[in-house]
Amino acid sequence: MIIGIEGSFRLEMGWIFPTHKDFKLISFEEAKSMNMEEYDNVEAFIQTNVLGIIKNNMKDQHDFMDSTGKPRIVIEQATFRKNIDFDKPETCYYKVGLNHFTFNEGIFYNQNSPADRWEKIKKDQNIEIKPWRHMQYTGNEYILFLLQNPIDTSLNPLIESGVRYDDWINKTIRDIRKVTDKKIKIRLHPRFQSRFNLHTLSLLGVEISNEYDGWNKSNGGDSLYKDLKNAWACVTYSSNAATEAICEGIPVVNLHESSFSWPVSYHTLDILKGDVIKCDFKRAQWLYNCSYTQWTMEEINSGKVHRRLLDGNRT
Repeated sequence: MIIGIEGSFRLEMGWIFPTHKDFKLISFEEAKSMNMEEYDNVEAFIQTNVLGIIKNNMKDQHDFMDSTGKPRIVIEQATFRKNIDFDKPETCYYKVGLNHFTFNEGIFYNQNSPADRWEKIKKDQNIEIKPWRHMQYTGNEYILFLLQNPIDTSLNPLIESGVRYDDWINKTIRDIRKVTDKKIKIRLHPRFQSRFNLHTLSLLGVEISNEYDGWNKSNGGDSLYKDLKNAWACVTYSSNAATEAICEGIPVVNLHESSFSWPVSYHTLDILKGDVIKCDFKRAQWLYNCSYTQWTMEEINSGKVHRRLLDGNRT
């Protein structure tokens, strides 16, 4: 049996609890009332996302799951999000990992994956992999700084280190200025524009994008691609939008290893010094591996996804 505890598995914002017979959704009170013998039959827990540091209202549930020592199946939004509509779960892909959802902490058993799932996802989502741009900087392009939801769990490592996201943004802009005077354009997280101090950002001499039409709960939509159109390079902490940039052939500087685009991106700002970035990362195996992290609800309900993770966990 695989248990989901109400609250740690969210049932809003498009999330749907799996229908496979192995899964059971119960209240926190029910979970606490189960005895040890009953927990012998529990193979794992299932949850959406992980516990946030800032937004941690489900801490009691997560502490309880920790106390059992059982593995966790974690569902999050997919790595490839182009043309996904999270409000239509029957057509949606979801990232499914063991114990976490990030590149450096989640377990996916996806190394050296074959190409079959990528071919399916590429077709389903109409994804085109474009050649690396190798664009000459002329002054008309910009470095696109991709910001994230400031209370999102993807920023947990930064917050755990005692650094406020606003302070990190300001420092990163100054660090970029130490290596280049190229234009910087900031793309705020579309859902959380009001959480950023736009006045402070404007004082740092950066342009702030106003392209937010068409975004949804799953992706930046057409507005993201408008910002990517003239991007010479992208910089981010770990935004999933970097995945879209890499598919577009735009060099990316990822500044934390939790990003799924980490293997095909740069990790220091020094690469921004010259006028051309001769990016030569090989993306094929990365695409194949990422494809084995995301699954449709039909595949999840079939049982093969959790069996793949939990059986791999025993070997």
